[in-house]
Amino acid sequence: MVDQEGNDESEVYVGKMEQQEDKYPDFLLFTNATNTIKFNPNSKKYGGRTYYFTIVVKEKNSDSVKYSFYATVRVTGNSTEDASEAYDIGKSSKTMVNYTIVSVDEKGRGSLKFTTPIHMKWLEENFNDFFKIYWRDTQYRKTQENLDLLDFKATNFSSDAMTVEFTITFAKPYRIGLLVKKSDRLHIDVNMENEAYGQAYGLWLGDPETYELGVEKSRAKLPMQFDFENEVMKAFRDTAKNMYWVIIGLIIIQFIALSLRGVGLLPVWVFIEYLQLVAFMPIYNFRLIPYLYDAFKPSLVAHCIIFDDTPFIEEMDDYYFNDNYRHYWLSVGKMFQSFMAVCMLLSLVLVCNLVVFIIHKINCRNVTLNNWASRKMTQFKFNAYIRYYMLVYFDTTFFSVMKIMEKRENDTVMRKGALLLSYVLFVVNIVLPVFLIAHINRRFDILAMKEAK
Repeated sequence: MVDQEGNDESEVYVGKMEQQEDKYPDFLLFTNATNTIKFNPNSKKYGGRTYYFTIVVKEKNSDSVKYSFYATVRVTGNSTEDASEAYDIGKSSKTMVNYTIVSVDEKGRGSLKFTTPIHMKWLEENFNDFFKIYWRDTQYRKTQENLDLLDFKATNFSSDAMTVEFTITFAKPYRIGLLVKKSDRLHIDVNMENEAYGQAYGLWLGDPETYELGVEKSRAKLPMQFDFENEVMKAFRDTAKNMYWVIIGLIIIQFIALSLRGVGLLPVWVFIEYLQLVAFMPIYNFRLIPYLYDAFKPSLVAHCIIFDDTPFIEEMDDYYFNDNYRHYWLSVGKMFQSFMAVCMLLSLVLVCNLVVFIIHKINCRNVTLNNWASRKMTQFKFNAYIRYYMLVYFDTTFFSVMKIMEKRENDTVMRKGALLLSYVLFVVNIVLPVFLIAHINRRFDILAMKEAK
């Protein structure tokens, strides 16, 4: 055995098979120098019995590259009664082997696991004949119909001789896993007779008479499927990407056109506020058809969530508050983009206020400029700040509540600071609207006049 890349030296040794340690052949002799195995069954007690061991090949200085090969040896002859205590041939109590579908995720990836090692090479060659694979929808009680998968692929037959990884594909994945109280289910049943898989050199490692398959059916709940190779899902995602730019263009065009005509920007603000409300509909406590998550994504532009990867804190793009956020692809990192936009917009308003204030105070000779600065100073007391607060109210309130309700431990200074800020913003967003409403009601007669608004 030679590592052709020259990273390490290889070594070979013999070990005991898992759950078959009591059937290791103690008459086996292994010579390290020549890597040879010699069997010396020098007693009648070994006759007529099967023994199990493993041949392990690994890197000498590392356990990361390691391969185990299962082996059996059967000693000819007949077993004797006086040797029954030395070895239990297993016919009185067979090893019960079960299997189960461990999991199926939202991308159609899953795994199947046996309780004891089996002959994986045989299973790989006979997988489609050994298993019958289908799924049942929530209407099965009415239809009594087993449904076919569009595709099923066994992707990996694990070296532990117990686990099989697979991927599944559905013709209409967006219809699966939508109900809460009823579930679509994947079924994997044994479709082969015992005489076929229970023969020598079949499914079992060792004497077939010492094994028995305990279950012949297994099922697992199917979650919502997000298969973006599906034509419908892919079309919605491609459309959503283009709609980002369409909505940005609509906002900019409205802003420019209304500014030039001098009729006020109220239609732009109303459009943005409605987009903000629509943008967060998918993360409420209900499930959408998978492709509809993409249909709502362009409205996130109203929250200034634009980039797929958040600059400087890309690790936060893998953290989500719950499954709805993950389905919507709305990570903590993307919400941080919105928070940074809120801070930048506030800075821009403050700078504009400062510039107008300076022009107003220097009393320059240009009368038109002075009148303009005077009118704008009136807007900064306090229409501009009220409009800014209306735009950021939903974001600051929503993010504050989610941070306060977050179950993740606040074990860093940054997380503790974010939690404190969330409490402050939450309290302010309760008190300040009440203050503004009271102020408007008190001055309603004056504010009713156009010049005083």
